[in-house]
Amino acid sequence: MYLEPIFSSDDINRQLPAEGKKFASCNKFWRKTMETAYNRPHCLNFAQDRLHTDFRDYNETLDRVQKNLAEYLETKRAGFARFYFLSDDDLIQILSQTKEPTAVQKHLGKCFEAIQLLEFEGATKSKLCITKMFSPEKECIDFVEPVKPQGNVENWLGEVEKMMC
Repeated sequence: MYLEPIFSSDDINRQLPAEGKKFASCNKFWRKTMETAYNRPHCLNFAQDRLHTDFRDYNETLDRVQKNLAEYLETKRAGFARFYFLSDDDLIQILSQTKEPTAVQKHLGKCFEAIQLLEFEGATKSKLCITKMFSPEKECIDFVEPVKPQGNVENWLGEVEKMMC
């Protein structure tokens, strides 16, 4: 799993601050080490006594970060079972764009077999609401009540799911 794009998202860092800091530390070490290697290409001049130990320690840290990220994704899946149909990368993409609810559109077909598109209405994010759903066959279903895509994505997608009944 590529962690850099995940932890470059403000939303993910806000939800997993400790892992974000650990990743930032590992990333900083890696970049500094690569810069030193580039500036001093002779490996005997470059390699330090602790370099092997540091690499091992940071690798263990990255393993823990990845494990904690997987546990976090599992809690999100437990909160909205249809997330089990998504890959980790797709779920991370949805969770990292919570400020932009319409970004969920491209993943709808994986979560809901019968929904291809949601209709979002409202000029501003605070007034944004979901009023209709469209099937892959272009059938349109109006919602009885609009769904406000605010808060955790698993919560408002749960409300969309209720509108299907």
